[in-house]
Amino acid sequence: MADKSKQSVEVWTKNDTVNINGRSYGMSDEVSEILALISSLEATQAKAVEETAPLLREKEDDCLTAYFKRWAHKKDAAPLVSGNVVFWSWLGSFLGIAILCYIHYEICLKNTEDLMFIVGSFGAQAVLLFAAPKAALAQPWNAVVGNGVSAFAGIASWHLIGQTTGIMWLCGATAVSVAITFMHWTNSLHPPGGATALIAAMDMGRPHQMSFLYIMFPAVLASIVHVAVALVVNNISSDKLRSYPMTWKPFAGM
Repeated sequence: MADKSKQSVEVWTKNDTVNINGRSYGMSDEVSEILALISSLEATQAKAVEETAPLLREKEDDCLTAYFKRWAHKKDAAPLVSGNVVFWSWLGSFLGIAILCYIHYEICLKNTEDLMFIVGSFGAQAVLLFAAPKAALAQPWNAVVGNGVSAFAGIASWHLIGQTTGIMWLCGATAVSVAITFMHWTNSLHPPGGATALIAAMDMGRPHQMSFLYIMFPAVLASIVHVAVALVVNNISSDKLRSYPMTWKPFAGM
């Protein structure tokens, strides 16, 4: 049986006659539509061949060569941003972290025995919220839910592995990898979440004393406050590119 994927169509025209694979047809609207369709299919096939050519060339290389080719430089770094972008990034991050630190030091530490309102991962969150507000990983759902599920993964890993076995390297690795898994499942991928999980698993201070309360203080509640600051500051700027957020919806099609 012939391979249909390799069959070709031979078309030529002469005066008002069209010859397709040896059969002649009179030029009509229907034939014109067929010719347009054939032309479209040929263009699509040519584009597909062009797109798959690098993959085919990669297959021709041995596995090791193909692997290291993926390390190669692919595109230039992004250009420097304007002074306006730098200013608003600085202002937003300063105000956001200042508010979280104030709540942490002046309210939580002075009035409670174990609550906290900031950990190191909020520094990374500030970078996303104020320096890259249009990034998918910086949207409100990602910031709040991503940090929340990561905090749960970290505390759970501490109780199940760190506290029971004392194997801290396994506890830390499990915390981060499970946090990433939870973020994928909830479509809330947020890089600071990995740090939130690791802090929960490895920090021997307040996170362990708080246990699962760490999910709310600081992971969820502080993230909500941080996002609120981002909503105010990013939208004060006259730069429309700083409009925040890009979406409130956690899943496509909602």
